[in-house]
Amino acid sequence: MSLVECKAGRFEGVLQDCCHQFFGIPYAKYEQRWDKSILIEKELNLKVTEKGNSAPQTRSDDQSQSGTSFFQDNSLSKQSENCLTLNICSNDIEAKNPVMIWIHGGALVTGGSSSIMYDLKQLAKRGVVVVSINYRLGPLGFLRLDEVTEGQIHSSGNEGLLDQRNAIRWVKENISSFGGNPNNVTIFGESAGSWSCNLQIAAGHDSLFQKAICQSGGLDAIGTKEKANQWARLFIEQFEKDGHKVSDLKSCDWRFIINSAKKLKHSALSDGKRWIFPEVGFLPVIDNKFIKDDYLETYSSSSIHLIAGTTLDEYKLWSTFHPKIGKNNEAYINRRLSKMFESSKLPELISAYSQYLKTSELGDIYSAILTDICFGIPTHNTLQKKEGNSFGYLFSTQSEILSGKLGCFHASELPYVFGVHSKKPYSSWGPKESQEISDNFQILWTNFSKTGDPGFGNFSWNNYNDTFELALIGNRVRALKNPFLERYELIEKYKIF
Repeated sequence: MSLVECKAGRFEGVLQDCCHQFFGIPYAKYEQRWDKSILIEKELNLKVTEKGNSAPQTRSDDQSQSGTSFFQDNSLSKQSENCLTLNICSNDIEAKNPVMIWIHGGALVTGGSSSIMYDLKQLAKRGVVVVSINYRLGPLGFLRLDEVTEGQIHSSGNEGLLDQRNAIRWVKENISSFGGNPNNVTIFGESAGSWSCNLQIAAGHDSLFQKAICQSGGLDAIGTKEKANQWARLFIEQFEKDGHKVSDLKSCDWRFIINSAKKLKHSALSDGKRWIFPEVGFLPVIDNKFIKDDYLETYSSSSIHLIAGTTLDEYKLWSTFHPKIGKNNEAYINRRLSKMFESSKLPELISAYSQYLKTSELGDIYSAILTDICFGIPTHNTLQKKEGNSFGYLFSTQSEILSGKLGCFHASELPYVFGVHSKKPYSSWGPKESQEISDNFQILWTNFSKTGDPGFGNFSWNNYNDTFELALIGNRVRALKNPFLERYELIEKYKIF
């Protein structure tokens, strides 16, 4: 048994594998659906030995064709609107160790901190306190309803981000009792978790955290009020089509809201001539309250130190399973590309990627282009925007899944980061050198959280803005200049979205 008393109350956790673990601690609450969450001020006296509920999950009806179902996480705890909890793992509750707060991914519509992938113990054993959090997702966390309901429902579209901010505040106020240093906090996340980390910086950090690690996600997952309202209108239309009324929204079973949300497609935001980026509909909003018009300036001038990077073949997670792209349907792929680039320039673009990849397979070329658009360029841009220290990385270790067809796909670094690479189902993902890869990720990440300098041994990680240098992380770590810059220039030159 592990017992901790802090400002928030008295919590009884478990001592397992030399780590003190506390699961499902409530950090915030809200009275009515879409209310802003507020920190729980009442002191709690709880046994916290089981992970909290996952937020309701919104998986669109066409996701089964996109490949994401291939990695469906069946380990998540049950879904509930009562989901604002966090987990803590510390190897020494008497210490003052650096703190790392994990924000999970899932396109802002799925995922949860209870995933078996996010085992906090291996990182904690390296001398940090690790926290993972849940936050509201999909239509319950990222749907702006204020204008379209004429004020009946006051939701800004940033409720999920505000939940995250409250979790960070809770950590700041209480983590010292769990062996953490509240003045040395790193937020880190992957995919939508990376989007979230970037937006937490862009919102202004108020000294709540000092460092951020952004894995596969930039500062582009944000919409204007106009775009948010357009998406909200599409949701209301679908909700009413499904036999409900706007007046039902606050009181109906949340499953009705999720079921309507599942039927929406982000492509409905397009005029049919241009591709919509990013490829999600439920997005945070520039509301001029939490995220302001000058959020880019706030981001750039922030003192937060940053690590940001990508995997080599991010988009193969989706393109490989697509019924047409995966089968190299050239007519279909060319139609898709024509909504992204000037048609007259497509041959030049395709030729350049073909030479770079040493292949004429249009499906592989499309995947590389989308990897650059959705991940590479946004990450490059965030690294350049930071005036303080910024460190870039690339993960390129090829997965052995499906005889290597997925390459180094989106999220393939996560089992190494959390040290679960040798456990099922993740043991089939990587090569024989998995332990060395995991060690390198964990040493780099925890060194950064401790001192702001991620280098170790003979490896010195240089500031990205000085050199455009990336750390190539694998069974060893070495430096290389970003090899994709010419590709990025071509995309920026010819894109129409």
